Amino acid sequence: MQGTSLMSAQQNTHFATLRFALLAVAAVTLAACTSGPSAGVPQEGALRTGTYPTFGVMPRGETKQLSFEEKDQIAGNLKSAKARQGAVGAAGSSRAEIEARKRQLQAETDATLKAIETGQ
Repeated sequence: MQGTSLMSAQQNTHFATLRFALLAVAAVTLAACTSGPSAGVPQEGALRTGTYPTFGVMPRGETKQLSFEEKDQIAGNLKSAKARQGAVGAAGSSRAEIEARKRQLQAETDATLKAIETGQ
């Protein structure tokens, strides 16, 4: 019997602590709700001017728009630049040349490491 009364005393303490915590949270929540701006203070936001927007007027561009000739000229310049880059990348990149360059770089790396290890 004594174990049962001990358990109920612990449960009562636990529930009392839980009730106190919930009441504290509720009080803080209510206090936050009441601290908003009062009705007499103007709030920032949309201005109520009594006029409505018109959607029939097409907006104008903010900057000068490109003409079709300028657009075609720029597109041509970009295409020719792309062709030049592709031609440079394709020339001189055979498999044998790539492997030879890798061997050369590995030899330079080995020589550098050897110089560092020997203290020269």
